[in-house]
Amino acid sequence: MQGLTAVDQQHATTRDWPIIVTAGVGFFLSALDTGIMNVALPTLGQTFHVDVNAVAWTVTLYLISLSSTIIIFGRISDRVGRMKVYSIGLAVFAIASILCGSAFSAPQLIIFRGLQGIGAAMLQATSAAIITTYIAKERQGAALGTLGMILGLGNVLGPSAGGLLLSFVGWRWIFWINIPICAMGLWGCYKIARVTKEQVSPVPLNIVGSVLLGVATFSLLCGLSADSLPGFPRMLPYGFFALSLIGYIFWETRVTNPIIPLSLFRSGAFIVPILSALVLGFATAIAFIVPAYYLEGVAHLMPWQVGLVNLAAPLGLVMLSKLSGKLIGSYGITPLTLSGLGIMFIALIALSTMQLNWHSVTFSALLLLYGFGAGIFIPANLSAIMGSVGLELQGTIGSIQRMVQNIGLAVGTSTAASMIRLDTNLGLSAFRKIWILSACAILIAFLCTASLHLFRRYRSGKI
Repeated sequence: MQGLTAVDQQHATTRDWPIIVTAGVGFFLSALDTGIMNVALPTLGQTFHVDVNAVAWTVTLYLISLSSTIIIFGRISDRVGRMKVYSIGLAVFAIASILCGSAFSAPQLIIFRGLQGIGAAMLQATSAAIITTYIAKERQGAALGTLGMILGLGNVLGPSAGGLLLSFVGWRWIFWINIPICAMGLWGCYKIARVTKEQVSPVPLNIVGSVLLGVATFSLLCGLSADSLPGFPRMLPYGFFALSLIGYIFWETRVTNPIIPLSLFRSGAFIVPILSALVLGFATAIAFIVPAYYLEGVAHLMPWQVGLVNLAAPLGLVMLSKLSGKLIGSYGITPLTLSGLGIMFIALIALSTMQLNWHSVTFSALLLLYGFGAGIFIPANLSAIMGSVGLELQGTIGSIQRMVQNIGLAVGTSTAASMIRLDTNLGLSAFRKIWILSACAILIAFLCTASLHLFRRYRSGKI
């Protein structure tokens, strides 16, 4: 950092840690809660005497409410302050966690999980924006890398924490465990607000555009969640999605302050990273779902063994995210993006050659390799997206990044589940096809990123 001694740099980095940890609480809660819920679904079904499809709505409604409101909260945070919206999100998440843990029926729990998803939307919309708002630009790469590491840590701890809580203290504590974490985040918000003052801008809320985009996202995710319904009921949500999206595009081309500046749609520097975030969500959903189906349904491993295998990918993410963030300043965003995508592609292609006699250690090693690639990719991708707009729209652009990645997760989950359900024999060919499909998606993102890099070098006269 030019103009600062090594001691000054160390002091500056030390002052960043309270901000990073406070912002990381939001990502950590979302990842931890997702992992815990995946483990808890069978227990919740037995507790409330409902089938798996009914209790799965505790996950589905959470994701739908999160993804369909995140843009609105991102926009509001740009106008009133990211830390303010983030603090309210922590409070909402804590209250919803108390209510979830106090539920006495499945419908109650599902409704309270929807409220929890709204709190998570406030957190995810502002976590990265807090980093890019409060931390100097030259230190943001390392900070975003640490944020990615915290996200991966939540994914690692979620399944094991869920299993321990369910075994020793009961299902209500899988929600009440969030309360002290939220309290820690609120304390961090209070301390940061005392010593810093956030500059906000009078960004118009664009309520109509936000609602139309929220309805489009809501309809799309409802359609993906209802893929087992027959005929017209299955297609109805997609009809609402198409109408809402057309209405959104029509509205945004006629307002002076669109949610996403229209100039960004002419910029490869925005479109390619956003496409890559979508692809990451898609491929990661498959990386988490397929091993569980195969190892438990075909290889007949015990659930705890499957859980250990599934820890490999988030563990790899944790191990390399912070390092990748630090390397952004030295090597740049594009080389790290390409390296991460390349490693993920190699891991997925190797997984597509899976054999019946493969040991679970082989799966773990390849999923760990995938996690290494994701750990390298995520901080670079997040830096590229957050850097595509000015400081006044950090909340909006951060929420768009999370919304796009959540849509990718939903599409990947729906695609994998459908392909597995259609193959009643659960043969190797179905699993191989899913791995190849995810590898092709990663390859598209790699080629787009490489083409954009070569085009930039050509325009600058370097080639």
